[in-house]
Amino acid sequence: IAITPLFFSSSLPLLVIAGTFAVVNFIAIKTGKLTSYNGSKRLSYGTVYYPVAFFILTALLWQQSQLILIASMLVLALGDAIAAIVGKAMVRPYNYRIGGEQKSIQGSIAMFFVTAVLIGIVLWRFEPALEKGILMWVVLIAGIVATVAESISYRGSDNLTVPLSTAFSMHLMIYHPELRLSFSVGMLIAFGIAFASLRMRFLTTNGAMATFVLGTVVFGVGGCLYALPILSFFILSSLLSKTGRHWKNRFKDTFEKSSQRDMWQVWANGGLAGLIVLLHYLLPRPWWHYLFLAAVAAATADTWATEIGIFSKSKPRHILNWQAIEPGTSGGVSLLGSTGAVAGSFVIALHLGMAGFHWNLIGLITAAGFIGSMIDSILGATIQAQYQCPACKKITEKRRHCHDVNTVLIAGHRRINNDVVNMFCTLGSVFVMGVFLLM
Repeated sequence: IAITPLFFSSSLPLLVIAGTFAVVNFIAIKTGKLTSYNGSKRLSYGTVYYPVAFFILTALLWQQSQLILIASMLVLALGDAIAAIVGKAMVRPYNYRIGGEQKSIQGSIAMFFVTAVLIGIVLWRFEPALEKGILMWVVLIAGIVATVAESISYRGSDNLTVPLSTAFSMHLMIYHPELRLSFSVGMLIAFGIAFASLRMRFLTTNGAMATFVLGTVVFGVGGCLYALPILSFFILSSLLSKTGRHWKNRFKDTFEKSSQRDMWQVWANGGLAGLIVLLHYLLPRPWWHYLFLAAVAAATADTWATEIGIFSKSKPRHILNWQAIEPGTSGGVSLLGSTGAVAGSFVIALHLGMAGFHWNLIGLITAAGFIGSMIDSILGATIQAQYQCPACKKITEKRRHCHDVNTVLIAGHRRINNDVVNMFCTLGSVFVMGVFLLM
């Protein structure tokens, strides 16, 4: 697969083959067919992600940079495989668990070195004019990025994340020399924030790793215009979650997640914002910044509504039928919580002042963020899974309660948890902001 650019003059046959394999493999997994091909002790979509990754890279890089396509697929074929082989061969592996699957320190080290060697060879062969210092710089950054992508993989997702992240980091470092320093510094800043947050118990281990990845993209690619708003959200929301801990302990059996954010919470709240930064990198337009602020404003509004609203002395109201409900119940709103949502959204919207104060746009971003938090409440009241403990009869977001007793689904859909709802919250806010901009 990696050397196809050396034998094909057109990308069309490769796109057709990759697309066909992706569809056929997905159907095979869902129907239980081709078990000798897809068989595994764990559920994995690796055989789908692999041709999807090749399809995306071929479509984007065939005309511009086939060397990156070759290097990215080689890293997946050899680096990822050797990481697994080394990890399994160790008599005393130092294991860690980030994305739900066990990895080893030795395997990750092997992944880095093999990736660095492969990228170095490809660059030496196809980019002879590249200075040795720049070549080593590219090798170091791309090696780190690919290794992190492999370490947080889940259910075969490394077949997608490893080649795409390798290609992205190589493309940025080779073809955007003006971003080399900022991307490298952004990576260091993201590491520092993730490490400090882990030590301060703001994040779990996998949450810290996800924050490192998200921060590298936002700080390294977006710069201050994108970095400061998401920093404000993270720091202020984390501090809010730690305030009134004694009071909030009353609801620890109600909420699915604790105040320590995990990987899924980080992706749910900041994943769309990170994607917007990448889209701005691929297709620079000024309105990406407004959509980014709307996404962060929605995440902040939703978080502040919960963290502040929980102190309300009166019971919240169901957002659809307006009946009084117990505090902490999904779909509940209160005056104090709504005020917190507006305040959180406004704080993020004010960051637009870095590019010049446009009060009409600040107002629209604030409104979009608040609407996103209302979308979150509506979805929480309708499709988010809510359970009841058979022992104490308490309504909760948790699947296990009262000494690990299985709870009973009484409303919503089992696969729609708070993280999914938060994702739709930010997506809804971006959609609303897009409509505002069109108007």
